[in-house]
Parts: sequence; structure tokens; C-alpha cells
Amino acid sequence: MCSWGRKLALLFLAGALAFGLIALVWTIGAGSSKAQQGAMHNCPQAGEWAISVWTGEEAETGEALDTCGAGAIDAAYYIDPFSQAWRVFFKGRPAISDLDTLHDMQAIATIGSPTATPATAAQPAPTPGPSPGRMVGCPWVGKWAMSVWNGPNETKAADAFATCSKTIGVAYWLDPQTQTWQRYVHDRPELTTLSHLDNLQGVFTLGSTVSKQYCAISLPGTYNGAITIDGQPAPAGTAINVFRGGIQFGSTTVTEEGTYTVNVPSPAPTSPPCFESTGGPLTFTCDEAEAQEHPKWGASLRPQDLTCVHMRNCPQAGKWSIAVHTGAAGSASDALALCGVPVEAAYWLDPDTQDWSRYFPGQPGLSNLDSLQNLQGVIALGAASESVSAAAAPSAPSAQEQLAGQMEGCPQPGKWAISVWTGATGTATDEALATCPSVTVAAAYWIDPQSQTWKHYFDARPEITNILTLGEMQGLITMGGEAR
Repeated sequence: MCSWGRKLALLFLAGALAFGLIALVWTIGAGSSKAQQGAMHNCPQAGEWAISVWTGEEAETGEALDTCGAGAIDAAYYIDPFSQAWRVFFKGRPAISDLDTLHDMQAIATIGSPTATPATAAQPAPTPGPSPGRMVGCPWVGKWAMSVWNGPNETKAADAFATCSKTIGVAYWLDPQTQTWQRYVHDRPELTTLSHLDNLQGVFTLGSTVSKQYCAISLPGTYNGAITIDGQPAPAGTAINVFRGGIQFGSTTVTEEGTYTVNVPSPAPTSPPCFESTGGPLTFTCDEAEAQEHPKWGASLRPQDLTCVHMRNCPQAGKWSIAVHTGAAGSASDALALCGVPVEAAYWLDPDTQDWSRYFPGQPGLSNLDSLQNLQGVIALGAASESVSAAAAPSAPSAQEQLAGQMEGCPQPGKWAISVWTGATGTATDEALATCPSVTVAAAYWIDPQSQTWKHYFDARPEITNILTLGEMQGLITMGGEAR
């Protein structure tokens, strides 16, 4: 009897252990399938953009995106509603990805892999959401957010946005079929093309308290690659700023020597100047140096190495410009060699003696411009494809690019000088010239490096002035007027 009791106890213990092991396996299995307990809605088509929405438990971004199909999505963007910085995910690029996880009802902008297998059938219509429904992830005043409608299909956009505690000034939705943006503008039906929302539809929203002019949302381009300054890897801590049309639309700091990553535009503008209405290539600066590369803008990942140099506004081949040296004092040949094209000739006007100094590469007998100081401007000619003979020093003309501060190298009364504006791009010319402390600038000239035409400024003569604003590190030929 005693033996039988011991056997029964052992059988009971074995059963309990087996049950515990089964429970443990079930628990581990449930934890490992976390991403499978949710789904990505509105997946993008191959090579195209969409605003997708994740529903389910918090999951790693890569696993959540793979519910659209393994490797079907190349990249995803999410705008932080507080900092307004973009967070990004790139398939197979963890070093430049910082969008690590997705939470329930999170909207993200996604781009489908161009090599993804096309879907065999159209995505099903969204199921009706709860009634009356609500907007999830409403924006803060004056900030962008990626919001999601969780409610009945075909709800009027105005009614859906009214569920937010703050007024939605403007909203944008990207049609995944046509790749065009539809917009909603509060109390402006004549400007509104986004009239209804379906359940689980993600939109970019901007919180506002007053009706005004708004910028459209622009998905950013993520530029990354190697970066050098005067031929050396850019050190950690280097500040990188990105401009388009003379307006800053992005910035970052080098965290790992010799490499960088920056989103453009970031943060997304909410009111003018707007990114989409500003044209031209991008300009990158690395502290005081400027990159020789000026890439066109594009959304998604944009590999781009940058070679920054301390000569700003260098001339193009066969053309003149007023170039500015922004590095430490050194030889003129070394400084001018930093330009993207060889400099055939350079001239500098001494503000005291009014004599011209000149530099011709390889001709020391004719050259007397031996060195350049920080913020010294020179009139430079880029070498053409064929040999260019040294030109005579030009007489007078002036204006070009970017920061808010001081006019350096101001002229003396009645004398000429080559001056440099170190302040903000877009500063009115008369305001910039007024920073000369001891003299009124009577006239200024600048040569347009593109058209090669001279532009001019005359004090108190706006009807004959066509240099209206200055940019950072823009060089001018200036004439001193009366002493202050």
C-alpha cells in the first residue's frame, strides 16, 4: 500500500512537470510571434509610397513591415509629434535607422521595394471601425503629426478631425494608386480635396488655432555617406547644415568621424518659407566649410559623399566669381586649390593702398598675392577646358549667399574694398552694409557666377539697385562713402 502511494505521488509530480513545460513552451511561442499578432494596413505598391498603419501589439519595425510581404518595403518614415524630427527605417541598414519599433495604431510613410512581387489582388476595403470613432495621434498646435482615423468608413474629414481637442488646420493624404496628395484645409472647402476618411486611414495633420497659409507636407530625403573637410575625415561634432534656395531646411551633427546622415527637410516646415515652393539644388555646409557637391533633392535614401572645403563661392570653369576663404590664414595657392575647378587667376584689392594683388598658378614671377586670411574675398576665374590667359584686373561690380552677423573688410571713406557678409542668407543688402561701423557704403558690386553679369547697390537709390539681399559668405566690391 505504501509502495502504491509513492508511485501515485511520483506520477502526479511527473504530470505536473509536464504541464508546466507545456505552459512554458506556449508562453515562449506566444512571445516570439509578437509581430504576428498584428497587421500592416494600406501596404505600398512596388516602388511607390503609401501611408501605412500598424495595428496590433508593439513590434519591431522590420517584423511589422514584413506583414506586407517579406522584403516588400524598403523604407519607412515617422515624424515625432513632439520634436518634429523624422525617424527612419531602411531595410538592411541598421546603422542609419532609428525607427526601431511600431505601436498600435501608428501611421508611417512607407515606400515599396521596386523588386517586390506585385500583389495578385487589390487590397480589401477596410472594415468599418467603431462608431462614432476618433482620431488617434492628434497633433499639437503648430506641429505635424501622423494621425489615424479609427471609425466608420466614408466619414466626412471635417467630422473626423473635429474629434481632436485642437483644431486641425491642414491635413494631407497620399493616394497610393495615383501617388498624388489630397489635402484638407480647415474652413476652406474651395481648397479641400480630401473630403472623407475610411477606417485605419493615416494622414499627416497640422494642429492650428487660426486659419492661415500652410506649407504642404514633404516626405524627406535621407542623405548619408562619407564626409571630408579639406581632404580629412570630418571630426565628430562637426555641424552640418543643408540649404535649398538659400533657406536652411536640415541640420545634423557628425557623430562618427568621416560619416553623416541628415534628413531634408527636417523638421517639416509648417508655414512659409515652404520647402516645396523653394527650388534649386541643395547646399551643404560643414562648420564654416562648404561642400563642393550640390545634389538635387529627392525623397527616401540618397547616398551622397560630401567633400567640404574652406573656399566658398568658387568660380565655375571659364567664369568669374567673388570667392571667399573661410579657413585659417595660409598660402593663396593652397586655399584656391580647394575649389572644385583649377583657379586660373585671382585678384584682391588692398583697402589701404587701393593696389591690386594678383595670383596666377605656376607663375610666381607675375604673382604677388601670396596668402589669404580668414574671410578674405578675391575675384577668381575658373580655368576653362582650354588654356586661359591671365586677364587684367576688373574694375568695379557685386552680391551672392547666407548667416546673420557682420560685414567684414569694410571700405575706408572714398576707397574700394572687397567685403564679405557673414550674416544670414536673405538679409536686406542695406541692412547688411549698415553693419560697417565707421563708414557708409556708397556703392557695391557683385558678379553673378551663373550669368556673369554685374549687379549693383547704391545707397539710398532703390530705383537703380538690383542687389536686394545677401547670402552667407557673399563677397562684394564696396566703395566707402561718408565716415560715420
